[in-house]
Amino acid sequence: MIRKATYTDLNQIEALVNQAKDIMANAGMTQWGESYPTKRHYEEDLNQDELYVYEYEGEVVGVACISDHGHHEYDEINWSEEADYLCIKRLAVDPNVRMQGIGLAFYQFAEELAAERGVSYIRTDTNGENTAALRLFEKGEYTLVDKQRHGDFKQPFYYYEKKVMSHS
Repeated sequence: MIRKATYTDLNQIEALVNQAKDIMANAGMTQWGESYPTKRHYEEDLNQDELYVYEYEGEVVGVACISDHGHHEYDEINWSEEADYLCIKRLAVDPNVRMQGIGLAFYQFAEELAAERGVSYIRTDTNGENTAALRLFEKGEYTLVDKQRHGDFKQPFYYYEKKVMSHS
């Protein structure tokens, strides 16, 4: 079940994000590291009322920020149209329950939120080295819009969107 996060979830969130970062690092991925994302990032998401968790049998096994604004570089991306959107950021799933649809559930939840709020798009991104996220976006029928290089990353970042409603 996906629900809004609370302050009491932050320690479980931190633990599962640290596990996910360890797995990414062991696979040679550099998108996440010691400085991002941290408990402070998730606490800021919580303060903005943008943090959600996936709870299973009383345990937090997934977390995501669902925001109405993207990362700073979103202004430079060649999106299909200028429109309101929700952005999914800092998605992490407990490594012990990966491949069970929890990541995709967050995207479906965001699509429902967008529809409730009258928002046209879901937008998201990942580094090209994160093949699991790329597969997730394809499974969710997201469209690749742009690729951009940032900083010292070996791979470009991939920017995806999905139109969830049209304004009539």
